[in-house]
Amino acid sequence: MNSFFFKLFLVPLFLLPLSGSVRQPRQAADVIVYGGTAGGVTAAIAAAREGASVLLIEPGRHLGGMLTGGLSNTDYGDRAVIGGLALEYYERVAAKYNKPLFFWRGPEPTVGEEILRDWLKESKVQVLFGERIKSVQKEKREIRSIELSSGATLTASVFIDASYEGDLMARAGVAYAIGREGVAQYRESWAGRQPFYPDNHNFPIPVSPFVNGKGGELLPLINPRAQVGIGEADSAVQAYCFRLIMTNNPGNRVPIGRPEGYDPARFELLRRYLAARKPKNLSETGVFRPIINLPNQKAEINSVGPISTNLYDGSNWPYPDAGYQERDRIWKDHLHYTQGLLYYISHDPEVPENIRQEAQQWGLCRDEFSDTGHWPHQLYVRVARRMIGEYVLTQHDLEKDTTKYDAIAMGSYNIDVRHTQRTYHLVSRFPNLPAETINEGYLSIPVAPYEIPYRSIVPKHEQCANLLVPVAMSASNLAYASVRMEPQFMTLGHAAGAAAAFSARQKVPVQKVDIAALQKKLAGQKQVLSLEENPNGIFYQDQAVTVDDDMHRFVERIGTWKHSENPRVARHAFSFLWASKGESASIIYRPYLPEAGNYKVYGWWPAGPDYASNAPIEVHHANGVHRSVLDQRNKGGQWIPVGTFTFEKGLKSYLVLDTKDANGNVVADAFKFEKIK
Repeated sequence: MNSFFFKLFLVPLFLLPLSGSVRQPRQAADVIVYGGTAGGVTAAIAAAREGASVLLIEPGRHLGGMLTGGLSNTDYGDRAVIGGLALEYYERVAAKYNKPLFFWRGPEPTVGEEILRDWLKESKVQVLFGERIKSVQKEKREIRSIELSSGATLTASVFIDASYEGDLMARAGVAYAIGREGVAQYRESWAGRQPFYPDNHNFPIPVSPFVNGKGGELLPLINPRAQVGIGEADSAVQAYCFRLIMTNNPGNRVPIGRPEGYDPARFELLRRYLAARKPKNLSETGVFRPIINLPNQKAEINSVGPISTNLYDGSNWPYPDAGYQERDRIWKDHLHYTQGLLYYISHDPEVPENIRQEAQQWGLCRDEFSDTGHWPHQLYVRVARRMIGEYVLTQHDLEKDTTKYDAIAMGSYNIDVRHTQRTYHLVSRFPNLPAETINEGYLSIPVAPYEIPYRSIVPKHEQCANLLVPVAMSASNLAYASVRMEPQFMTLGHAAGAAAAFSARQKVPVQKVDIAALQKKLAGQKQVLSLEENPNGIFYQDQAVTVDDDMHRFVERIGTWKHSENPRVARHAFSFLWASKGESASIIYRPYLPEAGNYKVYGWWPAGPDYASNAPIEVHHANGVHRSVLDQRNKGGQWIPVGTFTFEKGLKSYLVLDTKDANGNVVADAFKFEKIK
């Protein structure tokens, strides 16, 4: 085991009030938050802002979980629902880089953690690093104290489990689930093991899973477990990985070295795949596809190909319920796999030389993760335990029953189930019936924004009355696959922190917190609880409505529009669209305007020499249609006036950007509709 891996877990007990001083831990607080994930940080801040004394306990020595542990290029769906403290976090990111809100999906890891530390310091939250929970002492339905790995005992009125694993929850005797439910459990059509569907992360060509190519012993990286039937339950969890931060900047690049104990035989499946696939470049291998998507020439690496940074051999299935020693072993093996994978693709002689040379242009970032050898300090635990609480969120709540009387946050992301394992199936290829390797378990099912009920972050009352669980929250495997995005953990943490402070102050069980009062408090803090009265969510501020190119509820594309997240241009948020000169394409922006009246309309686009100086635009308003052109060649990177118009309330007015007769490429980015007071 690498020395830095030991350091990650075996940190001496200390209390850090974020001033740099070390002192003995306080033995009591109004609210104790276990887990310094993004959801744990917002829970602690929300409780502290309500006047509660708060102690945040982080088992490692870093704050933010995946938010600062590799997943910097944050995943989110409809940004309109990212409110409250999550919105405040992204506002702080924008201010840090002096860019518009959401220009970057997230900051560099070091910058992100600096933001969180400063935020906690401002909120006077004390943080205890390097302590794992050992046991929970309960009296009837209430947690009285928790014992930590050092033997320290801490008490609080209310506890929040914000860990990915749900360790406090489990030790408190709260019911939970692991793995995939079957279709029969909640009558979810996509539940259980599904048929093998083609997807972009799978093998596009046949590759044998067997050592001898015919049968018998399986190759490494393949799960030997037998498959359950279609729609049946099993213990499969989504694959884990390390989300890497890499760079091709020679001045900041740490080359990928040969890891200790490296064995190229572990990657025989990759060798066979590359030999059959014959990729022309690094991107076509699917091992990693580096794209600059962070500040300062950095790339966050997601898992994309059939053999990637995701480890699909099923070795993570025991992780959720495993003891700490076994978890450490699994964590270490995932790290060793990742190190070996990158070394193989950049150095093994079986890999084409041009691909090796291209891979060697990329390395770890010297200014990131300095205390863990520049590898991320957080394993991407996509899902572990899931509480079975007062209400279990399911597929039905994401697709049909999307409104809740006790909504405390909103979700918006596809039901995104990453592969759970690599296995094989028999394929009829006349006259043979060969076994072919396949990655199993991937689902990506679009859903509209949905409300998340308070009941899904509290245990059943008879099991525990003073615990909230905003991260390992109460959801089916399918529903959790949508909720599990970091911005949503932050909004749920915000709600849990406020509720914990209410419960502690009023001395009532968390299940009996005044929901109306909690909702009023959250709404006053810009948390988005519903889109029924304000469909614009956070994009209606100061009597102005903003519509960006990625807002599918308000934008309709006609023809071919190309998507770009080029960070070198002055885009409005993280993306923009463009249509080539001569293409027949148009795009409709249809804002929801909460009031009728006169509005100033502004446009934002990145200017460039290839863009049109006469991009046609039509504004359909209450008094007719106004036609003009936009100069996208010489002006851009700011709000540029389009005109003043009278609009009706609702979705009746719209504008159309067109390519007809344009003398260059046409850009579709953002428009703002500002009410004249």
